[in-house]
Amino acid sequence: MADMRDLWWAAGRMAFSVAENDDWRNQRWTDSLRRSATLIEPVWPKTYSNGTFTYALPTIALLLYAVPLGDDPEHVPVEDIVTALTPRRADPGAPSLEDTIREGLIKRRHDLDDDSPLSSLFRSLTTYQPPLAYTSTGLELTSADHGPGGTLMGAAVEWIHHTFTHHYLGRSSA
Repeated sequence: MADMRDLWWAAGRMAFSVAENDDWRNQRWTDSLRRSATLIEPVWPKTYSNGTFTYALPTIALLLYAVPLGDDPEHVPVEDIVTALTPRRADPGAPSLEDTIREGLIKRRHDLDDDSPLSSLFRSLTTYQPPLAYTSTGLELTSADHGPGGTLMGAAVEWIHHTFTHHYLGRSSA
């Protein structure tokens, strides 16, 4: 139960206004967060307090908010979400998820260089992190603690793709 409260608490914290005096964009952001949390709730890990799964909530919400997968985020099929999150699996020449979301946010008139909460969230998820194998003092980390490098959004997508494919789509291979 505490795990579900953590998930919904995180969704509530992210339910900030994305645009001043624009009820439609604010409502779409709230609906996107609600749909994201609703999809994640049944598969939210119960035994861990942190991991790449924690970035799944904002990743799915940003996708549903910025990319026109349907008129209402609540009715976008899980299969469409998984496909949109992993565009390069179907077409290696497709634009990256980060580029697709960036373009959608710009079309919705967001300035991604400002200090708004949405811009900060997007930047934190798409900033490249180098691989991590050593501590700041030079000690080697255990293999379980190695960071593969990449973006938090990319790590979240891997978790989402695997988890949603097995839980929602019932496929044994991902």
